[in-house]
Amino acid sequence: MLGLFAAPWVGFLAVALKPSPRQMWAQRWPTITFVGLYQLALDRCVEIFGLEYLPRSGPVILAGNHINRTASDAMLMGSKILVERGGLAKFVSQSDPPERMLKHFLRLMGNADGVILPIRKGQTTETMINFLRNPEAFGRQQPILGIFPAASADRDFEAQVKRPWRTGVAVAACETGAPVVPFYIEGLPYNWGPFDMLKAASRSLVGSRAFDFKIHLGPPIFPIPGEANYAELTERIRHAVLQLADGSRSHVPQEVASSLQR
Repeated sequence: MLGLFAAPWVGFLAVALKPSPRQMWAQRWPTITFVGLYQLALDRCVEIFGLEYLPRSGPVILAGNHINRTASDAMLMGSKILVERGGLAKFVSQSDPPERMLKHFLRLMGNADGVILPIRKGQTTETMINFLRNPEAFGRQQPILGIFPAASADRDFEAQVKRPWRTGVAVAACETGAPVVPFYIEGLPYNWGPFDMLKAASRSLVGSRAFDFKIHLGPPIFPIPGEANYAELTERIRHAVLQLADGSRSHVPQEVASSLQR
């Protein structure tokens, strides 16, 4: 009887570990649960374009817009890359998020092997550089670091690109030589959280595509050796994200494009 009860859970665990058994075995239960659920039901709801731009070796930084307040966009993006490439990305997060649920997940997933890289005030650059230079200390072969330069999510793209973008991405890229792969994401509601994902998964399991989340990757931006103009590199990244948005089916207001091209 116990064996019959355990069988489905063993099967689910096998699915969750499949993309990268060694890396996934070191994860806490929220990550294992999400990745397993993603493969069973949510992968059909996620499309990625430009995956060829993501280097297969060496450190790499992913930088782009942030559209979901519970970081479900980061989890979906990380799961898609894990399934397609076998690499487990880490996404930067503030060490003390305002919401109780996010604080709980941060405690569970913010360890060295986890998928979250908590950033403490005054240690932003140092923490990111350490991960990019020493992936083995974080249970990785290739360090893939995801960063939202605008720091927080917005309901619309216009607000996101007009907001000041932090230069931490540029600093980390220049210090480590890591290329920056810009991304533009769309198709996920701002307020969606874990329970919305569970409902979407149940719909997908019966054949209905619950949402259409799209990830657009652009050509890598390589820092110039010895470059120290972090503001300029940050604007290059922002402009690349805007170009990706222009190339997608989403509408980007003309005044936004004009303001960034000046």
